[in-house]
Amino acid sequence: MRPSLIDLRSDTVTKPSDEMRRAMAEAEVGDDVFGEDPSVNRLQRAVASLLGKEDALFTPTGVMANQIAIKCHTQAGDEVIVERDAHILNYETGAPAMLSGVQLLTIAGTRGVIRADQLEEAIRPPAYYMTRTALVCLENTHNRAGGTVYPLDEIKRIRGRMIRHNIPMHLDGARLWNAWMASGVHPREYARYFDQLNTELLLNSIVNIIEKFYDIFAAMDDREIQWRH
Repeated sequence: MRPSLIDLRSDTVTKPSDEMRRAMAEAEVGDDVFGEDPSVNRLQRAVASLLGKEDALFTPTGVMANQIAIKCHTQAGDEVIVERDAHILNYETGAPAMLSGVQLLTIAGTRGVIRADQLEEAIRPPAYYMTRTALVCLENTHNRAGGTVYPLDEIKRIRGRMIRHNIPMHLDGARLWNAWMASGVHPREYARYFDQLNTELLLNSIVNIIEKFYDIFAAMDDREIQWRH
C-alpha cells in the first residue's frame, strides 16, 4: 500500500473532510442581505472578539478582504506602501489600481520584513504635486518569504511612526494563525497595532466550517490549538 503524500505545492489545495461537508449541509442559514444568517453572524462576532476588534466582516476570499481595507482608507490617486513580495502586489490581479485607483509603492524587505526606518523614508512629503501616503500594508506570515513571522517589536516601532504621521495600517494576516503557533504571540496582540486586518480560516476551506468555529473560538482563549493549514 502506497503511503499517502503531503501536498506542499500550496496551502490552497486543502480539501474539506466529511465532517466539514456535513457542517455545510447542516448549517443554520438565513438571509445575509438583511444580516439574518445566524452562522455568519456568530462567526463574525467570534472573530471580532478573538482579535479584539469592534466588528468583523465575512468575505468569500482574502483578496476581497484586503481590497475592502484598501478602499476604506484611500482615495483615487493615493499611494499604499507594501513590501516588494507582498501578496497584495503579486497575487491580487492589480486590484488596488482597478478598484481603488491607488498606486503601490514597494519596499524591499529582509525576508518580507520592512523596517520602521525604511517606511519613514518612503512617506511622501505634503507637497501638492506629490501623491499622498495613505496606508501601510504588512503581511504576517509572509507568503513569498517562506512563511516569515513578522517580529512584534518591529510592528510596534512601525505603528509608533505611523501614528505620528497619521497613516493607518492594514495587516494581511491570511496566515496569522501560523504566526501564533510559531511565535506564541496571540493574534489579538498582533491585531491591536493595526486599524484593520484580514485573516483566513484554513484559507480556501474557510466556508466549509463556519458552523464549527463558534464553539472552537469560544474555547480558545490563550491555549495553543494546532491549526491545519
